[in-house]
Amino acid sequence: MGKFDKTVLSISDDTGLLALVNAERYISFVCSDWSLEQLQQRFTEQAEAKTILIWRTGGEGFHKVAILPESTKRDATKQFSGEIEVTSGCLHLTNYEDLSMAAQFEDETLPAAHNSDLLISLPNALYNVTVRQLNYRDDAIEEEEKIDFEICLTAQF
Repeated sequence: MGKFDKTVLSISDDTGLLALVNAERYISFVCSDWSLEQLQQRFTEQAEAKTILIWRTGGEGFHKVAILPESTKRDATKQFSGEIEVTSGCLHLTNYEDLSMAAQFEDETLPAAHNSDLLISLPNALYNVTVRQLNYRDDAIEEEEKIDFEICLTAQF
């Protein structure tokens, strides 16, 4: 129980922020004219409720994200840890664009339709999560093998 296979997902990022979210429990709507301060407060409240982990990517574009039961030995330029709870058998990878749309419009839900395939199936549990941004110094690595982020999830039982 709690074991899963490596999954690699690709996500667009136009603002330099990605997130892992429990879409079932995350309270997304803030108001139709939210301020950045209000949105940041929502992120903080929901992180404390263990429904979201959000991080800066350091750049825009498409990112390849590997979901793993444990980290690799590859060098990381930065990493952080947190907790998130799985309550409906899955988490979703999402971006700031989807989070901000759901914050502004009550009828916008997470995951956004165009990112609904960024699903991570997991047994229900509270998870320790480590997000690692990888550093590639070796140009010999094939482009398709390059992973921008590792998300390592370990269930707390």
